[in-house]
Amino acid sequence: MDTLRADIYQWTFTGRTYHARRVHRSALTGGIIFFSTISSSHLTLNRLRCKITVTYLINFTKYLCCHFLRQKMNQDISTPSAVRSYNLSIALNLIRERGSITRAELIELTNLSAPTISALVNILIDSDFVREAGIGVSSGGRRPILLDFNYNARYVVGVDLGATHINTILMNLDGKVTAQQQRRMDVISQPEEALKAVSSMIFQNIRKSYVYEDDILGIGLTIPAPLNNAEKGTFLTYYMPAWKGIRPAEEIGKTFHMPVYIENDANAGAIAEKWWGSGRGYESLAYVKIGTGVGSGLVINNEIYRGYSGSAGEIGHTTIETNGRACRCGNHGCLESYVGLPGILMDAREGLANDPAWKDRLEHLDLEMIIKAAKEGNEVCRGIIKTAGRYLGIGMANLVNLANPGLLILGGGLTDAGELLMKEVRSSLRERTIPFESHIEKLTLGELGDNAVALGAATVVIQKAFSPINLYSILRRKEGISANKGGG
Repeated sequence: MDTLRADIYQWTFTGRTYHARRVHRSALTGGIIFFSTISSSHLTLNRLRCKITVTYLINFTKYLCCHFLRQKMNQDISTPSAVRSYNLSIALNLIRERGSITRAELIELTNLSAPTISALVNILIDSDFVREAGIGVSSGGRRPILLDFNYNARYVVGVDLGATHINTILMNLDGKVTAQQQRRMDVISQPEEALKAVSSMIFQNIRKSYVYEDDILGIGLTIPAPLNNAEKGTFLTYYMPAWKGIRPAEEIGKTFHMPVYIENDANAGAIAEKWWGSGRGYESLAYVKIGTGVGSGLVINNEIYRGYSGSAGEIGHTTIETNGRACRCGNHGCLESYVGLPGILMDAREGLANDPAWKDRLEHLDLEMIIKAAKEGNEVCRGIIKTAGRYLGIGMANLVNLANPGLLILGGGLTDAGELLMKEVRSSLRERTIPFESHIEKLTLGELGDNAVALGAATVVIQKAFSPINLYSILRRKEGISANKGGG
């Protein structure tokens, strides 16, 4: 059985080998610390001084996170439950990512022993996350039993809390929406009403899907503002003053007895497109969301990049006109003031004011009407879309030159303008990126449309739930796993 050793070794590189020496727990400052794992397939470190070739370094890196994991869980590094949590997470995520896999493949991919894998798989089968599903192809000897991930074992809730809308979904673990509720309302100035609406819409989704609350892993909730602290559920309320002092995740958590996680809306869109949409297969991408405001989610090395204080990606407040129009942030010439919904509507009302055909329509003007008229040939509306595309391309060119993402994804209502918008964006990129040709073919529209943010919010729950910190407690709570059951 694989166990995690409590001894701590400090590694130093000399020539072609790494040398290990035992260090005291209090010396856990500076340098790189590795923990040795004892199994039939691993090196046994039982001497004070030993050598290990660089080749074996890879086998130890995955155990680094156990140390930091235990710090968060406030458990001793050597506890069986700590090791089991980590191993369960590794095994389950491999099965989820592959969809179908054998026990032998799990042993090969994880370097865990056969008894350990057998015990872990039994736990996952008992929890209904994994099912035995037929016979695989033999590579010699007895044909293996396939293990399939059960994407309907649990569900997750995603909430897109926008400036002027609410979109709630219930989703299975394969990104399939099983129920959805949408509503238009002034979220920015009506926080209490908005949160009541969110709770009501979640309940409706659960009832429509005939799902028990115990089968829901949690709720992901997005906010159209930069986050201060995702763990505490706080965000900048500069653009949403009515929300000052309100913690939406905490409020929703009072109604539903499950974890509630908060995320920025553009970040959630980036997560969704990476998992389920245009960004699959890319380690680095930028998702630009154009709505009432303009924001971007940056994925670097498969992780959301948040910056020092959590406000990375605020592309809407980059300056594209030095002495331009006033922006809600207090500056002038921000991209958002030209490309965001209020700026688009202002331009349209001014441009169409003298057109008799629009006289009685301007009061209720919306983006859909502008895009429809542009596609039908209205020159004023076509000009508005083109101008927005040109400015958007300038902002995205700045992003490309700075961050060099592998893929650029555009999302939000304005993208319904299609090629009329995209042609201008590409033109600006061609003029302003260095070199342009390395980016033009990597500009695309999001595949997930208006559901991108809600899908991303739900996906955050999957990410959190399948982490070592949370997975084992979920399994224990749902299935009553005995602390003495195998899998360590």
